[in-house]
Amino acid sequence: MLDNLDPKEGRTNQPTSRKTPAERPLTDREVPLAGRNTAAIHAWLDGDLPESAVRQGDTARDVEFWLRIERDVEVRRAMKTPVHVYQQIMDSLPTTAPQARWWRRQLTITPMLALAAAAGAIAIGMAIGAALLHGR
Repeated sequence: MLDNLDPKEGRTNQPTSRKTPAERPLTDREVPLAGRNTAAIHAWLDGDLPESAVRQGDTARDVEFWLRIERDVEVRRAMKTPVHVYQQIMDSLPTTAPQARWWRRQLTITPMLALAAAAGAIAIGMAIGAALLHGR
């Protein structure tokens, strides 16, 4: 259910009637969906058409919009961080790398370590087996 939450609407003494969604104007759309052929604009943006082929009729506004966007983007691409801000950023970084926790460190297994782990697993298995056999 859609409620009209406009505080100004209910201030008159006339009874207000709620409009159905079909009668309400579409105010939330920024770009009209019907009546515009944007295929030429898309082809121009993709580089398939020259600008002169697109600058006709109602698409001239779109061409101006995208050219203005391109100019703004070029200005922003050329922006550089001021040296003093760059230096503040670099000064705030730690001088040493943080140490990883022992459980996050890379584990390197050497052949001797692998043999010792295998021997320990066999010894533990034999001890458990012997305890189970003697426990009967």
